[in-house]
Amino acid sequence: MHKLKRLTASLLLALCFPVAQAAELSYHYGDKDYSGKDLPASIRIQLYELETRMNQQRQDIVDQYILDAWLRDKAKAEGKTPEEYAAKALEVAEPSEKDLKKYYDENWEKIQKPYKEVKEELLGAVWAEKQQEKLKEVLKQITAENNYKVNLPQAEAPVFEINTTGYPSKGNASASVTIVEFADFQCPHCKEASEIVDKVVSKYSDKARLVYRHMPINPSGISRKVAVASVCADQQGKFWEYHDLAFKQQDSLTDKSPLKLATELKLDEAKMKTCLDDPKTLEAVNASETEGRNLGVNSTPSFFVNGKPFRPQVDMEKELIATLESALGNTASTSPATTTNPAPDATNATSSSNATSATSTETPPTKGAGIGTCSSSTATTGSDANCKPE
Repeated sequence: MHKLKRLTASLLLALCFPVAQAAELSYHYGDKDYSGKDLPASIRIQLYELETRMNQQRQDIVDQYILDAWLRDKAKAEGKTPEEYAAKALEVAEPSEKDLKKYYDENWEKIQKPYKEVKEELLGAVWAEKQQEKLKEVLKQITAENNYKVNLPQAEAPVFEINTTGYPSKGNASASVTIVEFADFQCPHCKEASEIVDKVVSKYSDKARLVYRHMPINPSGISRKVAVASVCADQQGKFWEYHDLAFKQQDSLTDKSPLKLATELKLDEAKMKTCLDDPKTLEAVNASETEGRNLGVNSTPSFFVNGKPFRPQVDMEKELIATLESALGNTASTSPATTTNPAPDATNATSSSNATSATSTETPPTKGAGIGTCSSSTATTGSDANCKPE
């Protein structure tokens, strides 16, 4: 009963005090009043992500309350204690070696240690992940049986104006949906994501376009040099060929790669060298990175769809398609996402072991294809430029 009262109190608090959207915020500084829209992009994104996390927490609280009630009802109907029924309903198999390896590969950026050193520690995390998946199955069953649904105040994603003029693009130039990607040539997740985005843009070639923006965050300095060379390749109409070849040879990129890739593509060597020596070429790459950081981009790949941050959680391809479909159905009311200025260039997983005792375990969400990210803190140098520890 105490557990039920505590959950109910938490539920009421969560539903009575919604977080204000960034656009609704205002503040006074000096002798002026400002609105939430006056805040820098990075701050607005943080506020949006805070709202999203709050909604997830609200959902978790209500889910736990409903789960406890459902388990008690089912246990009573079968003449069992809630603990007995929950033990069977939420039972999961012991993680296998394959499960442990899979979890390690999907979450190594957060682990950053050799597999043998963390194998024993992974057991609890994988078990918690299995419990989370089991919980989702049970909640789906509850939804089907009882038409269960929680209505939450939806967080409105901020919309930003992003410069696209002068940057390489593919797809329909006059498309109603624009995907802007900030990427690094040495980030393995950028390579994976580029394949997914290319597939989706090809499918929506008449309705969507992709704009590539440079974000060379790898501290090796190699990705910056390759990015600069790709600007020169773009001047010869070969950006995407250079882009694809650079990703194809990602594991072997060196300081000599910029010209080596150009030679393989049979680009004009003299024009290439002149372009590489031109300070404006590097300035264009640096300007792209600066705008990215002003938009709150601190890892690669990072995406914006019609100016809204796109953060895939599980399956990037499916989520990107869903986002495009949504944008295509609302483009008439969507704020401008790009400008034409010349370029100077986890969820808290709640798993119940029984009806009256629940534990909340935070585990990294299972990654879908191409949704991992690299940052300057996870990227490494030299032959280990793919960020992954041995």
